[in-house]
Amino acid sequence: MTIVPAYFSGIFGKSPFPALQKHAAVCAEASEVLLLLFPAANAGKWDEVERHYDKLTHLEHKADKQKRKIRSKLPRGFFLPVARADLLDLLSRQDEIANDARDIAGVMLGRRMQFPLVIQADIIELVQGAVATCISVCELICEFDELIETGFSGLEAKRVAAMIEEVEELEANTDALVVGIRAKLYEVETELAPVQAIFLYRVLDMIAELADCAERVAHRVQMMIAK
Repeated sequence: MTIVPAYFSGIFGKSPFPALQKHAAVCAEASEVLLLLFPAANAGKWDEVERHYDKLTHLEHKADKQKRKIRSKLPRGFFLPVARADLLDLLSRQDEIANDARDIAGVMLGRRMQFPLVIQADIIELVQGAVATCISVCELICEFDELIETGFSGLEAKRVAAMIEEVEELEANTDALVVGIRAKLYEVETELAPVQAIFLYRVLDMIAELADCAERVAHRVQMMIAK
């Protein structure tokens, strides 16, 4: 039986990709809480909104702990199939998904925000689109192991490229939805308190940023493949 010296196991270390994938899953789960929070907010069910916010905060803290653990397990000197700096950058970008979702929920709860009735259905569609973008990029991260095994080439690389395109399309759809919602909000803007209108526009931007954040994760994967 061949025994691997501790020196070599220390150099190669344990693969960080399963932990990275678990972190991505937690971030995606955090974004999914918004699917429940927004309908509750529009219905004025603030106790329910607070429970969703608490759950999202718990998931965001969990993602932070995972992020710190992954960073601590990636000291310089490890041999990895991708650059350490690229991996850490990818980790930071996907962690922003949970952070952005928590921030959106915080504004909705803190301001007791309800969107005008005429755009509530559009807002739900927008949130669904942004969350779908986050879930899609999580699925992309879960392809890392197979992608590495193929040396970032072949059919798996093509599959990942197609998944990146899907993330981009989902993000583009959310951008289009935001434009339409802004137009509808403008039509009823005079019926709202100025501060209320400002925060409604702000939340729209934050939801769009959530989808943008997911797309940036996909683009980081794309850059890693291209190297």
